[in-house]
Amino acid sequence: MKLQDVIDLAKSGELKQLSVKDDSADVIGFVNLGLIELYKRFKLRTEEYMIALQEGVTIYTMPVDFMNIIAAYDEVPEGVDDLIVPIPVNMENDPFSINTVSYNQIQIPVTTNGAYISIIYSVKPTYLTVMDLEEELPIPDSLVEALLHYIGYRGHGSIDGNIQSENNTHYQRFERSCLKAEQLGVVIAHDGLDMTLRFKDRGFV
Repeated sequence: MKLQDVIDLAKSGELKQLSVKDDSADVIGFVNLGLIELYKRFKLRTEEYMIALQEGVTIYTMPVDFMNIIAAYDEVPEGVDDLIVPIPVNMENDPFSINTVSYNQIQIPVTTNGAYISIIYSVKPTYLTVMDLEEELPIPDSLVEALLHYIGYRGHGSIDGNIQSENNTHYQRFERSCLKAEQLGVVIAHDGLDMTLRFKDRGFV
């Protein structure tokens, strides 16, 4: 579904009674916030980032589209086949854990083996502007309903922050819509790449 289609649906539905519907830039802002929330909840797009370990260095900066770590994998010793070595992530009491130390940096323990590690991470959604009205939204159609409820939540919240107001009703609908999508399995948890094949292709196995 295109961005313009979602704006039109929001204006005729969730935002119909609000003056904010007359400003497409404001509505697009709500769309961007909704996309961020959906990308936080569902692994809608993932990427792999290979890190070459450097002696004495434990803090590494992630790519600009980094949102959060899904998994990390150690390099497999040469001559060992059909083995994947996961590394714990954000386990506070585990000395082998890779930890997120800031919004775009991770800490890798010096005890990690090998010259490389692989980080699988969730990607941020693309930021949309008024120049992108004909662009397809970076979510499956099965999540458009949830996005519209989130737009309604933000739109009503911008004029009334009262906990009993309409904005909270929209947020509850957003939560239910997300839960339904998860229960029905209509959202793909990963980007379709099999991890074992990925690591074999990259020389990790």
